[in-house]
Amino acid sequence: MNQKKNFLQGAVILSIAGILSKIMGALYRIPLARLIGDQGMGLYQMAYPIYTTILALATAGVPVAISVLVSRKETQGLTGDSKKLFRVSLAVLFVVGIILSIVVMQSAHFIANSILKQPLAYYPILAVAPAIFFAGLMSVFRGYFQGKQSMMPTAVSQVIEQLFRVTAVLILAVMLFPRGLEYAAAGATFGAVVGGLVGLIVLCIYYLWFRKTERPGQSLIYSGANSAELAKEMVRLAVPVSLGAVVLPLVQMLDAVIVPGRLMSIGYSTAEATALYGQLSGMAAVLISLPTIFTISISTSLVPAVAEAFAKRDKQTLNERLNYAFRAGMIIALPCAAGLFILATQISDLLYAAPEAGIPLEPLAFSCITLAAFQLSSAGLQGMGRPEIAMKNLLVTGILKVIFNYTLTGVPALNVQGAAIGTVLAFLVGSLLNLYYLRKISGISYEIGRLLKITAVTILMALSVIYSYQFCVGMDIRSHMSTVIAILVGVGVYGLLLLLFRELDMNMIKGLMGKND
Repeated sequence: MNQKKNFLQGAVILSIAGILSKIMGALYRIPLARLIGDQGMGLYQMAYPIYTTILALATAGVPVAISVLVSRKETQGLTGDSKKLFRVSLAVLFVVGIILSIVVMQSAHFIANSILKQPLAYYPILAVAPAIFFAGLMSVFRGYFQGKQSMMPTAVSQVIEQLFRVTAVLILAVMLFPRGLEYAAAGATFGAVVGGLVGLIVLCIYYLWFRKTERPGQSLIYSGANSAELAKEMVRLAVPVSLGAVVLPLVQMLDAVIVPGRLMSIGYSTAEATALYGQLSGMAAVLISLPTIFTISISTSLVPAVAEAFAKRDKQTLNERLNYAFRAGMIIALPCAAGLFILATQISDLLYAAPEAGIPLEPLAFSCITLAAFQLSSAGLQGMGRPEIAMKNLLVTGILKVIFNYTLTGVPALNVQGAAIGTVLAFLVGSLLNLYYLRKISGISYEIGRLLKITAVTILMALSVIYSYQFCVGMDIRSHMSTVIAILVGVGVYGLLLLLFRELDMNMIKGLMGKND
């Protein structure tokens, strides 16, 4: 396979795994909610964010850091260093994972009673704590494989982990339900432990197989760096990414206070403000998150690809890989933004039976583009060993989002749309900052002409969607069916136009399929 494009195949593998995991993650909540009810789901939701927040803070940057360093060491021919880095990172996360799990378990009573003010949350928090240990170890294995530009172990372990987690959630909730609601919720949160253990076993099997396939008798080359130096370098790269991973959840928590509060300040009742915020965060934002499955997958594959080219000081390859990633990302983000903008009301009605959710979705649709640009540019900076720049720009983005949301939501003519516009503007500024620093460090020459071509194709697709929807409605076809037909027409037209404009060429298709050019 052409090594300048092989990260796209990895992106496709990760995207498929991401979609399967998202589907399983969405479906299991239906029978779980029917079993344990709203109070039980409340207990479950109290414990799970504590786990995910601590996990993000402790391990979010680990796969990125290890993938960058392994890719760099392998490129330099220091095969011994990459293996030593893996062992050192495994030891560090083993200790950190045990400490954090014990801390959460010991603090469960305090968190439940003093912070959450809900004593029944004690057992769900206690049950989920050991999952931090397994997740930390998995992050090391995934980072190592990604550094080798092998995405299959991450994808397979992710799907199997989710499958066992979901299965355990339902089985344990049913088994423990007779003992009480708090035990059923604890059984559900313990599903993360089961999934983590199985996912780790899968990764260990992959690692043993990976070692067998390496050339026997191959001598390992070391730079002379000791374990402490390698661990320090890993932590240096991981910390900014991990800190950055906590920024957005914190901003979203602030949004939950700011947006309803500002809506009430301009005359909405508490119930109305809550409903509008639900349309924004619980409906519109969910649709925006779907394209990010693909752009995050592209970003994950891009990090080690950039690290390799940067380590070789191969500016041409670095330029090609970055532009190829931006091209692939925009091929996904631009039509998603256009489709969600044009059919915002119709899609909201089709999926949620709540056409009013289309009001915040219209402006929020453009965040598909700004989010994709931010994710891809952040991956480029991380691959070049500068994650602190991406973290600082994310912090700026988070602060601007709070300011914009507070200011614009308080404008009566905008109301909840103001929060959506604030999100788009904040990530636009963050993306431009990332792109500026990416160009400054890498010397990349952005392919503006290709971006304009994809934009032109998107506009033509958007026109086909508008006219096909209007035609169907004019033929007395019900709105839901007209929406589906218009979407299918848009997908078909977009694909054909990409081929005609040579933006979806055979080289890209072969790259996605993993074949040689």
